[in-house]
Amino acid sequence: MFVKMFSNLEKINIPKDVSVKIEDRLITLSTSNLKASVKMPKVFKAYLSEERSLVLSNSLHPEKITKRTFRKLVPMQGTLRAKILRAISSLSSSFSREINIVGVGYKVELLSPNTLSLKLGYSHDIVVGIPKNVDVVCPKETLLIIKSSCNESLGAFVALLKKCKTPDVYKNKGVLVKGEVLEKKKFKKK
Repeated sequence: MFVKMFSNLEKINIPKDVSVKIEDRLITLSTSNLKASVKMPKVFKAYLSEERSLVLSNSLHPEKITKRTFRKLVPMQGTLRAKILRAISSLSSSFSREINIVGVGYKVELLSPNTLSLKLGYSHDIVVGIPKNVDVVCPKETLLIIKSSCNESLGAFVALLKKCKTPDVYKNKGVLVKGEVLEKKKFKKK
């Protein structure tokens, strides 16, 4: 019953300039100068077809698919497909985020291409390592522009920076991402 509703094979067309490499649970998509990778859950398999498309299929036997596993497989397959399509689109155009450092005495400094120093009001500076596929530009002491071809690694690096000093909703200061709305509260209730 569920097998008829659940398409076992899903095809994703790959552009001609993109090369695909599948190892274990990792799909690596690359062009001449950019590279993006997507991790695949254990329940799925992927292979390249002759007509230059990536085929996703689940590795479960059709008789073993119950209603519970069906409810888990469909969203997982959609998410995996979206991640692969996002990785393909990121090879043509990169993702970027702007981060504002807001607060008295809060500064950011690019020590080297691999190291970032944050002064966030603590007694010590916070030194953060920059991942290989992330580019960081620091035009001002309070502004960071982060670019990457992989949206997942960009989001993980931004989350790491936000974790260094979470935004304060009472004073509106901390590590803030441009475009995110932070609603300022008037006072604490006692």
